[in-house]
Amino acid sequence: MSELVVLGLKLGFLALLWLFILFTGNVIRTDLFGRRVPAAELAQATAPAAAAKQPKLSRRALKQLPTTLKITHGKQAGLTLPLDGGVLIGRSSDCQLLLEDDYVSTRHARISSAPTGYQVEDLGSTNGTFLNNQRITQPTPFGLGDTLRIGRTLMSVEK
Repeated sequence: MSELVVLGLKLGFLALLWLFILFTGNVIRTDLFGRRVPAAELAQATAPAAAAKQPKLSRRALKQLPTTLKITHGKQAGLTLPLDGGVLIGRSSDCQLLLEDDYVSTRHARISSAPTGYQVEDLGSTNGTFLNNQRITQPTPFGLGDTLRIGRTLMSVEK
């Protein structure tokens, strides 16, 4: 082979190597810091939930609803958080509950209010969300006495 062909192969290999390094760096950056969600996309994602009319609960039913989310096991055991309509759980800075766990996705799960109480929804996480040791794939009712596991963290709701 001529020296020109060998030089071309070396430069092509070097370019592929740099592309691999840049791609890997981007994946690591996205995993650590999350991706930016444009305001229009965020508004569009929350609009269907806001647009759906929920029947009002009676005062008696409202009094029986849980009011706080408590972490029972994990690095942040003992931490309580008011539910106030819903909680976004994950490692991203826009989440109301930040879990410092290697098995938690950037935006892992959401607890939201439903007509009959609260429901938990997995947001396409890698390692899954478990309610009473059952992996959930769709919004599932979540109430008193239920345990929620995300990564190595166990949570429950309390009055």
